[in-house]
Formats: sequence, structure tokens, C-alpha cells
Amino acid sequence: MPSGKIHDRITAIGAALAVPVWWYLTPSPPNWTVGGTLVVSTLFSGWFLSPDLDLDSSIYKRWGPLRFLWYPYKKMVPHRSWVSHSWFLSPLMRVGYLLGMTWLVAWAVLWGIRQASGLGPGAPERTPWDLCQDIYRHNPQATLMAVVGLFFGTILHTGADTIYSTLKKRS
Repeated sequence: MPSGKIHDRITAIGAALAVPVWWYLTPSPPNWTVGGTLVVSTLFSGWFLSPDLDLDSSIYKRWGPLRFLWYPYKKMVPHRSWVSHSWFLSPLMRVGYLLGMTWLVAWAVLWGIRQASGLGPGAPERTPWDLCQDIYRHNPQATLMAVVGLFFGTILHTGADTIYSTLKKRS
């Protein structure tokens, strides 16, 4: 497999190449927020939501003190399986996992604060799905570009792995 540094470069180049494609496909005048969302989501997908989160990799370590969120994922998902390296299903699963874990941690922290303060039980009433729907309702084009970027970052990674493996088998 390509090294983490190679994957990072491929992600950066792919994000940069996505800009002219976005520009060409966008009706005038272009919405720069939408284009920026595509670039940022591609970079985030490749640099933070990489298929290699199932390893003790540089991607996993990039999460710093928040890497505990990914520990269960790392233990449950076999490396290079369809779960981690699928072009379409794996980015959806990782985003869903991240939203779920973030919501769970926020729920636990807020529950603890309410218990400690004597306010009684309570926690966030909105689910991650509710929040995603709100974001889409307010920014449908940017949301679409965020999804495209999340898929594109995974496709760049998995495509590089596939090409590398194919070339290695031939030599």
C-alpha cells in the first residue's frame, strides 16, 4: 500500500483538481462556499476519515486526544475489508459512526453536568440525524458538495490502494 504521506499528497492533489471540475459544472455566478465545502470535505475525508482509521496509523493519531472516539472502530473493523475500503458504503459508515460517537459523548457529558448540578435527568433531545436534516434544509448545495467530497476522499485512498496492489502483483 502507498505510505500515509503518499495518501496525504494524493488527497491534497485530488482536492485541488476538484476545484476546476466544480467550477466548470457550477452555473454562474459560482458560490464559493459550495466550492470550499467540496475542498474541505475532500481533505477531511482523506486526512481524518481515511479508510486506514482501522489501523494504528497517522490518520488515527491525527485525532490526538479525540482518538478514543475511533478506538472501538479500530478494534471492530478488519483492515482492507469491505467495511473500511468500500468506495461508497465506508464513508457513510465512518460519518455515521463519528456522528453517533460525538452524540453519545455529548449526551454523556451533558447528562453528567445535569446530574452534578442537581438539575435532574436530561440530555440532548435532538439526534445526529435531526441535525443533518437541518443542515441540508439550510444549505442543500453545500451539503451535496460535502457528501461528494467525503466520497471523493475515500475513492482517492481506495483507488490508490487498488492501483498499488495491482502494480505490485504484476511485478
